[in-house]
Amino acid sequence: MTRTAVRIDGNFFLKRARRLWGDTSPEKRASECHAYALRHISAKRKMALEYGNRSLYRIFFYNCPPLENGTFKQPWDEHNTVFSRKHPSNVWMSDFHAALGEKRKVAMRMGELRSANAHYNLKQESLKKLLKGELTTTDLGQEDFTLVGLKQSGVDMRIGLDVASLAHGRTVDQIVLIAGDTDFIPVAKTARRAGLDFLIDPMGHHLPSELVLQSDGIEDMSDEFDPAKVR
Repeated sequence: MTRTAVRIDGNFFLKRARRLWGDTSPEKRASECHAYALRHISAKRKMALEYGNRSLYRIFFYNCPPLENGTFKQPWDEHNTVFSRKHPSNVWMSDFHAALGEKRKVAMRMGELRSANAHYNLKQESLKKLLKGELTTTDLGQEDFTLVGLKQSGVDMRIGLDVASLAHGRTVDQIVLIAGDTDFIPVAKTARRAGLDFLIDPMGHHLPSELVLQSDGIEDMSDEFDPAKVR
């Protein structure tokens, strides 16, 4: 029996889930996240490449609590965007974290969201329309801008420390990482040097070749996963 830990880069999962399956309630998204992770345990696979059937050690979800204070100048009018506990996006995220944290075998590993360099950027599509004369500056509204510069702090460190702990303690035989950028190359190297089987699920996202080379394989469940069947 292969003991497997599933690790989820929360920011990555939420972006891909929204792109693949659209918007939904926080409770439904939490159920989708839990069910998606469990597919890596229950899915049929070639046994010649496995130690045996998989058993779940734990699902680790890495993310940050929503930003509950901060004021940002809105470039489309004279007002400010003010974040608080009651901001709609914060309410959704808090409810999502609470719902996911109640799921069986889930460990919520939370960092901190920093906003020191946060600001609004004009979206590429709107910039192109502006340059073509299809829009004027007075036409620009909230939908033409996106808030950037919010930085997660402590998430990568927690992932690295957890993987190192599991690897060197031989707590698990296998790690499945749901993520998609080169920041996780050191994590992959640590796991493989300790003899663990290290798989990546990019959820349909194109993976950097450097990350692929440092893994034991790609196991993408996004094509076969049906969120409509999740309750």
